[in-house]
Amino acid sequence: MRRPGLALKLSVLLMLGVVGAMVVDFSLTSGTDMDRARVLVFVSIALAMALLAAVVLDTLIIRPLVRLSAQARRMEDRGYAEPFVPTGLDEPRELGEALEHLRQRVLAEREELQRLNAELERRVEERSLALAAAQRALVEGERLVAVGRLGAGVAHEVNNPAGVILGRAGLLLDDAATPEAAEDLRVIMRQAERIREITGALLRLGRPSRGERGAVDLAAVARSAMELARHEAVARGVTLELSCQASEVDADAAALEQVAYNLIRNAVQASQEGGVVRLHVAGSTLSVSDTGSGIAPEAIPHLFEPFFTTKKLGEGTGLGLAVAHGIVRDHGGTLTAENLPERGARFVVRLG
Repeated sequence: MRRPGLALKLSVLLMLGVVGAMVVDFSLTSGTDMDRARVLVFVSIALAMALLAAVVLDTLIIRPLVRLSAQARRMEDRGYAEPFVPTGLDEPRELGEALEHLRQRVLAEREELQRLNAELERRVEERSLALAAAQRALVEGERLVAVGRLGAGVAHEVNNPAGVILGRAGLLLDDAATPEAAEDLRVIMRQAERIREITGALLRLGRPSRGERGAVDLAAVARSAMELARHEAVARGVTLELSCQASEVDADAAALEQVAYNLIRNAVQASQEGGVVRLHVAGSTLSVSDTGSGIAPEAIPHLFEPFFTTKKLGEGTGLGLAVAHGIVRDHGGTLTAENLPERGARFVVRLG
């Protein structure tokens, strides 16, 4: 530590003042030798007291101030992590305590600033994610609108010829000459029905339901949809199970029945023979789970896109889930999919 010079300077000034006063007094006094000796003794005592005052000033004031100054310089270099140690008495100690209080305030405000910065970063990240989700939803909505418009045009152009084919094939089936011809006509009729089913799904995809909304028992909707899918479930050897309680929601009953039917049918087709499809209704939530092989992770983000399907060629159009998703969205709800821990997948409809 550098030794201060302030105490020495003050003591020198004090001694010079005393000596000057004594010299002036000595020169103006015409006393005896005894008087002169007393004056010299007095000057010596004054010089000694001045030196003692300098030492006391250096010890009690100057050195504590220098230590505080050195601590302050270290504080800045070390990020205010080291506390101030008050030294000295009275004012120097009070100054040290004030500096320590200031250091603690600086640390507290720095921590608060860091917390605010972290909170700001978190909010910015949340807003960015929300904006990205909104953009994805906008893109999806635009895609559905485009597909709906395309589907409406295709449906009107294809539905009428399909109806003609279906009607003529039915007439020819009555007059079929051989069993082989009759089977061929049935194949034609099934394919014509499939064409009409696809075009109908396209129309429903692009056009929101205009049915009347009102109080609907979600459990009754689930039971009705399960009965519609029971024939296909029996044919595939799949068991349907329903657990529900009466639950009233404000919705379009026919539209919700279509959603439930699409989900049940998908679950039945995903299950192997001997599998189980479970429906559960609680409050405003409907869930449909199966015991199939589950959903591939890379397929989950695309499940509700039009024409996306994981089924074998000829078993699905890729429109059922897209239609169901659109209906649920129009009701202000959500439709999500997840794999079950043990086996299979589950689709969950949550209505607002």
